[in-house]
Amino acid sequence: MREKLRQRRLELGLTQNELADRLNMSRANYGHIERGRHEPNLKQMALIAEALDVDLEIYFFENRCDEMEHNEIMDHVT
Repeated sequence: MREKLRQRRLELGLTQNELADRLNMSRANYGHIERGRHEPNLKQMALIAEALDVDLEIYFFENRCDEMEHNEIMDHVT
């Protein structure tokens, strides 16, 4: 899960549906991005960062679970 997205959305008192409306995307699509099931494209990243009033930084969108899973796989490969 992209915990930073969720935390910031909650800090602003927004539901996923409210934020998705601001982004002109479906709640399901935003929910998949927030949960780390889909990777946002650069345009979506910029819109989300603007809606959440944060600087556009790739690390804000980083999915920690995916990173940990990737590291575990790489440990087995090497």
